[in-house]
Amino acid sequence: MGKKATPLYIMLLAGALLGLVLLLSWPLLGQPWIFCRGTDIDINSGDTRHGVYVLSLCMKNEIQESDLSREVRRLGIAIPATRVWKRAFESHLVNQSHTDYSYGHVVATCDQLLCILDLTKASDQERRVALESLMTGLRTGNPHQAQDQLFLLMDEIGERHGLEVFDNPELKEYLKTLRKQREAQPAVP
Repeated sequence: MGKKATPLYIMLLAGALLGLVLLLSWPLLGQPWIFCRGTDIDINSGDTRHGVYVLSLCMKNEIQESDLSREVRRLGIAIPATRVWKRAFESHLVNQSHTDYSYGHVVATCDQLLCILDLTKASDQERRVALESLMTGLRTGNPHQAQDQLFLLMDEIGERHGLEVFDNPELKEYLKTLRKQREAQPAVP
């Protein structure tokens, strides 16, 4: 007749098995399809959406107004009814990697544009013109074009108010080239 397993022996065996499972599954937990936190931007309004995904299924989704979308709404800029979400940021559980997508840079630069508008004490009319242009660019272009447009807007607003926004000579040359290209394009009726 065999000995009965004691509760301590069972607990130790269960702990060892659990430890082995965690050790073997740890590399998988860093995979984006296992666990991911993502932030998206609605390019129609500027709102952000924060989601938590487990096994590629959305477990939590929260939409928030951003500083940009609050300002767009405050100024009465028209927002299309449909939302168009673009991934901006993503982070993963185990390896703590953080992926910055093209729209992540746009989100950060939008915040910088708003800071420049505040710093220069831009009027609501100047803000409206700049943000209408930005929102149209977000909806009709790609993230790289939107980023270029943001830099141009920041530089133009700075120049109007006697503020040097960029001190990088290469960026200044690039912005001059962009201005020349924009001026050479035929006006859209």
